[in-house]
Amino acid sequence: MRDGDIDYSKYSLHELEEALSGINRQLYPKNYANLKSAYVLLASSLPTEQVATATADFEEQDEPLARYDKNGRYVPNHISSNERIVHVVLPLLLFAYGTYGVWANDLYIPGKRSRGIHLHDSPAWTMYGAIICACLVMLSVVVDHYDRRNNETNYRFFANLFTSIGWILFTVSLVFGFIRQAQA
Repeated sequence: MRDGDIDYSKYSLHELEEALSGINRQLYPKNYANLKSAYVLLASSLPTEQVATATADFEEQDEPLARYDKNGRYVPNHISSNERIVHVVLPLLLFAYGTYGVWANDLYIPGKRSRGIHLHDSPAWTMYGAIICACLVMLSVVVDHYDRRNNETNYRFFANLFTSIGWILFTVSLVFGFIRQAQA
């Protein structure tokens, strides 16, 4: 399935709101545009009391949308059990791989079009920091699912912060690793 292939015309208002709160519009710009137009079309055709908790115009929002039930109670985020399993098992495997790599002082980072790179000493520990950041970001998705409070913005901030720190550590580690390899 490619970007733009999803037909949102048969979705309910609630399903459209849920999809809008979870879509990555940078990765799927056509789906986001189709989803947004389907939401605006459906929201404008319904009576205003049915759209009371929804926002009719989804402008370019970076903040997650809080959802409330008909009694005004907050509805927490929901992720599927398969996604929860992936977001728990993958960080555990990644953590184990990184721990073994720094313990053996040989953290191997595979390359897509190359043989990869073996990191030793400080570049390996820096990459291990990036691995820890990735694990924390994946686990925060699961923790957010179980947290019943309305604090998605805090989890979004946490994920963005540790994603940035992780990419910085990843880049620094590879640069120092390549410099060490060139010197050897």
